[in-house]
Amino acid sequence: MKIPPHAKNLFVLGSINPVVPAMYNEVAGKAGMLIYFWVRWKMHIPDYITKAKSDWVKLDNVSMHRHKYKMDPKTKSKALRKLVEAGLIEMELIEKSGKAPQVKLLVK
Repeated sequence: MKIPPHAKNLFVLGSINPVVPAMYNEVAGKAGMLIYFWVRWKMHIPDYITKAKSDWVKLDNVSMHRHKYKMDPKTKSKALRKLVEAGLIEMELIEKSGKAPQVKLLVK
């Protein structure tokens, strides 16, 4: 999905274009929008050891729950699959490892 030309210059909440969260919401519902805001927020927090920022964000259930982004793991996995199919995110997942997926936003 691409941002429509008439909506490219809209900005709310700093540098967040309101059309982008709406795209995530359209594809995966509220879970998709929560994933977008979580990844967007975590992208701008530097690592506490290296002080470097990363485009890849870990979506672990414990820290999401701690910061009030409560979401059922099954809902999260369904939303992630839908977002990958729509081309809005890129996901790195180690099969059968039990580790949280790493996500990168393709539409910011």
